[in-house]
Amino acid sequence: MLVDRARPPRFGALLASIVVLYILIIALGRSTVAVPLRVLVLAAALMLAARVAGRRDQSRAALAVALAAIVLSVVAVTAGGDRLATGLTSAATVTLACATIAATAQTVVRRDRVDIQAVAGALATYLLLALVFSNLHQLIAAILGNPYLTNVDRADDASAFLYFSVITLTTVGYGDIVPASNAARAIAVAEAITGQLYLVSVVAAVVARWRPRGQA
Repeated sequence: MLVDRARPPRFGALLASIVVLYILIIALGRSTVAVPLRVLVLAAALMLAARVAGRRDQSRAALAVALAAIVLSVVAVTAGGDRLATGLTSAATVTLACATIAATAQTVVRRDRVDIQAVAGALATYLLLALVFSNLHQLIAAILGNPYLTNVDRADDASAFLYFSVITLTTVGYGDIVPASNAARAIAVAEAITGQLYLVSVVAAVVARWRPRGQA
């Protein structure tokens, strides 16, 4: 295991790639090209997280997972069937997002000093949590079929599911999209609790350990 300690981890590019992914999901919505594209961007985010960690073994594992997810998404789209493509792509996205969260968290925890890069890593993880739950909702919606969420008629509407996930994670809860099944309610409860616990524990711990540049 080799760790590059020549320079501190930089999470800015990772955070930017996740913001780009959000924009793509919202802008492209149900577009067919959005399916492999969002997996590709998230695969790139995983590679960035592994590179930030500075571990070659982790980078190789990240590359293998990323390639498998991209192939799976392409197969899902070419095989046809909206629910099949949505289910397979959502499963691949959940796997990639969880792997990216693990790699990012491991790097942040190893840091002796919390600076702006560690804060960027914590923010990236928060955005990834919303993405994990968004695709988990989509996966189960593709399996169970409608009704899953009110005012959402199709499981492949990634934009609507991401919107619902974000307002649930942040506990805003506008009420325009609400759970319509017991499975959706269970996941929404788990997501709301996760979001609040993350803010009051992880983010609070990161801020408490904040050390400005140049301060020991």
